[in-house]
Amino acid sequence: MFLNTGYRARGFATAVTPCSFSAKGPGRIAAAEWIRTAFHDMATGNVFQGTGGLDASLVFELGGDNIGPAFETTLTTYAPFLTSRSSMSDIIAMGIYTAVRSCGGPIIPIKTGRIDATEAGPPGVPQPQNSLFTFQNQFQRTGFDTSQMIAVTACGHTVGGVHAANFPQIVPSGSAPNDYKLMDSTTKFDEKIASEYMAGKSTDPLTVGPAQAAGKASDLRVFSADGNATISKLADPAYFASTCQAMLQKMIEVVPGSTTLTDPIAVYDVKPTALQLTLQPGGSQLQFSGEIRFYAFSAQIPSQSSISAFNVIITLASGATETYNNNGQGYPMQDNVMLQAPQSCVAGGTLTVTAAVRSPATSANLVLTLKVPRSGIITPELQTQTVAMTQKSTLGPYSILTGTYTLQSDQVQTSKFDITSGQSLDVFKSTGDLGATCGTLDGGDGGGGSTSSSTSSVSISSRPTSTTLRTITASSSSTSSSTTSPSTPAVSGFDYQGCYTDSSTARVFTGKSTSSSTMNYKTCASYCSGYAYWGVEFGSQCYCGNSFTNPTSSVPASDCSTKCSGDATQVCGAGNRMNLFKSTQQSPTNATVPGWTYSGCYTDSTSARVLTGKANYDSALTIEKCAGLCKGYKIFGAEYATQCYCGNVFANATTMVGEGECGYTCAGNKVQVCGAGNRLSVYKANV
Repeated sequence: MFLNTGYRARGFATAVTPCSFSAKGPGRIAAAEWIRTAFHDMATGNVFQGTGGLDASLVFELGGDNIGPAFETTLTTYAPFLTSRSSMSDIIAMGIYTAVRSCGGPIIPIKTGRIDATEAGPPGVPQPQNSLFTFQNQFQRTGFDTSQMIAVTACGHTVGGVHAANFPQIVPSGSAPNDYKLMDSTTKFDEKIASEYMAGKSTDPLTVGPAQAAGKASDLRVFSADGNATISKLADPAYFASTCQAMLQKMIEVVPGSTTLTDPIAVYDVKPTALQLTLQPGGSQLQFSGEIRFYAFSAQIPSQSSISAFNVIITLASGATETYNNNGQGYPMQDNVMLQAPQSCVAGGTLTVTAAVRSPATSANLVLTLKVPRSGIITPELQTQTVAMTQKSTLGPYSILTGTYTLQSDQVQTSKFDITSGQSLDVFKSTGDLGATCGTLDGGDGGGGSTSSSTSSVSISSRPTSTTLRTITASSSSTSSSTTSPSTPAVSGFDYQGCYTDSSTARVFTGKSTSSSTMNYKTCASYCSGYAYWGVEFGSQCYCGNSFTNPTSSVPASDCSTKCSGDATQVCGAGNRMNLFKSTQQSPTNATVPGWTYSGCYTDSTSARVLTGKANYDSALTIEKCAGLCKGYKIFGAEYATQCYCGNVFANATTMVGEGECGYTCAGNKVQVCGAGNRLSVYKANV
């Protein structure tokens, strides 16, 4: 919701950035479609009976009162974000926040807790031909009086327009560019819908033009319902923004009476993420890793000890410290049951999950949340499956268990899973983050015995004037860190790319992985034979891949400082940091396209696109396809494996960066490079 660009961005806002954009091309504005989707889903609610409202019943109601492709496109865009923690109705609400902000509108507070409907609701979405009396009754049913009806209509119609294909009596075919008539003179979220109406300069097709003769000038009927009293106030920019903030929040909080919404989502100053404990080879140590914003931390904790919580200490440039302790409770951790990601994988559709369960417990369940397609319904259904895990061995004070499940092809990248053992949980893990080969977990002198609880602290040393990643160290009561800086020697057949970020919940490379107490460069390079990339991480881990599966960024070499477990003269990354190598034989390359010359890897931004002439999403994108789309333009760029952008100039600021930052292979040709997250592989027309 808040993180739209940069490291760990989920890309939710990409489809509505900039405000006028649509992946479907000219004549569509995705931001407007997101706003309409929320209204149409809410519009059949009944606040008096406590039924309906924003409950995602729209997925069962396409057609009829909800004509046109906008709703299907929007719901399809939302579907990948559907999880057990984010209902479709909450996502629709979040779409209001995102679309409005992308178009320059006010911040709409977002509460969560909505529960998705399991069937269609009643009809009753307002239609252009309705009488004013009908409109007033429909809006009153959802909790809006006449003045609020006028306001929410204006707020909803400040962005977007009317399609000739859907409403030919309002916009005759051929009467507007791309058969799409805008509601006002801008594509921004502003007061023009009201001010132009009051000035007698409205171009709103629901106010002027053929709609009047057809009896479908619905905005005219609504805006004039109180003698223009409300719409005249909305002509003021500040009043429009503040009123729309309140009205759109009210709209998305029309929910069934059985639903209890949370407090509005707020940003945490310090929110540790990607927290994971992992039993290390030999069984005597636990790796404790995670991130705070884009700072990674890691620590080794003896497996005989237990961690229940940790605090975060930030050391400022002045030497002063700030402590964050989650309101005095500490940030909670548990080490009774832990996912062993390096030893888990998805191979040939078979999911294998390995877990470490602390003695005396010897049992655990694998609980999957699967997305199951529904016939005739755009969005999938979430279903759970529980698998009893089988004990395979013991290592240190832990039992090692595995569980397997056969996934459908479309579930390999989309499923979530939890591991439960009694009251202990390691939850919300993603199958898409697992490699294609399960690594091994070396045995050793792990020992047994009792545990003791401790609280660890994560320290961040801040240099506010620096533009690079801050130095991060981590410590616990039972560990110490080395200051030795091993080297990164050359490896025959591979080019060293540098130190890069990684995440235990969104691995950069998901081809296959392993962990070994004898890890070094030769071992990892041999293990990853045939792959385009490999990286070593946290001393003992090795990851392989043909492209960057998840976003990554280059960081200072000092961030990779952990000695390789099998060769203390070599550096093998750190916690969530990998030393990355690229094959000189297997690597994808920048394509040669007649009439074009490759220019380099350039930065881009979802909020300020570098190329703004034309854009397209293609799940089978190749460089040749992008060049064909951009015929007649002077520049094109491929981004994020599936996105193509065209332009004649760089419309916004951009910088050429290292070729290693454009590491995504094209979705339609795995030997071609198609940028990365916020990175463009740029080609320029020959002149």
